[in-house]
Amino acid sequence: MDFKPTVVRLQSSGTYPPYTATFPVPREYNDIIMEWDVQSHVAVITLNRPEVQNALSPTLLEEAMDALRLIDENDDISCTILRSSGEHFCSGGDFKAFSNKDLLTQRWYFELTPKLLQVMMNAAVPVVAAVRGNCCALGVSLAGSSDIILASDSASFYLPGGNVGFGCFTPTAGVYKSLLRKRMFELLLTAKPHPAEWARESGLVNYVYPDADLDARAWELAKGIAANAPMVVRWAKQFCYHVQDIDERHAFRYASDLITMQSLTRDGYEGQNAFLEKRKPVWQGRKGGSARGDVHAPEEEHVWKVGKEVRRK
Repeated sequence: MDFKPTVVRLQSSGTYPPYTATFPVPREYNDIIMEWDVQSHVAVITLNRPEVQNALSPTLLEEAMDALRLIDENDDISCTILRSSGEHFCSGGDFKAFSNKDLLTQRWYFELTPKLLQVMMNAAVPVVAAVRGNCCALGVSLAGSSDIILASDSASFYLPGGNVGFGCFTPTAGVYKSLLRKRMFELLLTAKPHPAEWARESGLVNYVYPDADLDARAWELAKGIAANAPMVVRWAKQFCYHVQDIDERHAFRYASDLITMQSLTRDGYEGQNAFLEKRKPVWQGRKGGSARGDVHAPEEEHVWKVGKEVRRK
């Protein structure tokens, strides 16, 4: 089944209609809806506070962390889509949660978003954000901490700290590695909205699509990712984040160890033989285990050529 959600829009009564999930909902939440399709190996987290453009309430933040952990524990899921139920992705922080509060309460609130962003980055399952409408302040860091961002041509990205009297420092920390340096300064210092195409040119967004096509494009991309070997998808995301923080010599050592271990999994064995036999592989993920569990087997002889010379280990 394909994912074709209805974007809920403001009615003449001043209210929004309820959002209806397409797939099974494994756990009920208040401010988000999490659904998944195990056949496609894709989960969908939908921010569901359209009346306040998905301002990040403490409940929404805690529920999103819980949903990401639940997805990560499910071996049948290999990709997550993060989207909004309404016309706007996220207006940023929930002012009702921190305005006119004491220092410790504000500190508690402003530490919740970094916790969610770290859960997103540490999760083995990659996250594809589908951004439409306003993506503001902490919403920018929420989108920016996703692994891939698709934006509709209606999307607008901005850090309005200069207009509200306190800097958007947490959102900046969440996206500065994704943006070109000069564009980062522009986004932070102007406090003005920037269109989706500007965000794409700046490195924040991967692709821009017409608004009507956004969810279908996100589903197509997520299904394509999830069709690959499950452990490769999960390990590849972890590898990309890890090598950013180490030097080249250690990156190659880590990469060599990782590719060797993965090659000896059941899916590694299956993928290699499917390639040689010219057939489509059948993935088992962690359920397949190791293809060579005989860790005490004699080491194989290695033979290779250098020019005309045949060398043996």
